[in-house]
Amino acid sequence: MTGTRTAIVFSLAAGIAGAAQASISGALGRRVGTVGAAGFGVVLAAILVLVLAVALGRGGSVVAAIHQPLWLWLGGLFGAVIVLAIAYAPPRIGTFATVALLIAGQLVAGALIDAFGWLGSPRIPVTITRLAGLVLVAAGAALTLRR
Repeated sequence: MTGTRTAIVFSLAAGIAGAAQASISGALGRRVGTVGAAGFGVVLAAILVLVLAVALGRGGSVVAAIHQPLWLWLGGLFGAVIVLAIAYAPPRIGTFATVALLIAGQLVAGALIDAFGWLGSPRIPVTITRLAGLVLVAAGAALTLRR
């Protein structure tokens, strides 16, 4: 499988895992609270990723990350926001709406990051086609809130 195909399959698998994670974290959040569910998920994920890094002989890269500019640590902060949101929102608005709004937010932020070259990303213009896609996704996300 080429790098592109692997990226596509991995991304789709992550999307499926993300929807399941939202539902499961929401259920755990109802039992132990949002912060407890999010904390447990983050700790478990950290352990698994660290074990994978060591198994692949890349444990040093985790240590090297500590010495990078602080703004690069924002990925961890934003990850915590995502985990807290998916532990809180699904019991209240449903897994479908949670995931749809999460994706819509990611796409809007992604378009802005691309358009302005923020966070070290190359500038990629928001064309009329891309803007139409954003509008359709936003409309779809809004529709998921209707029951």
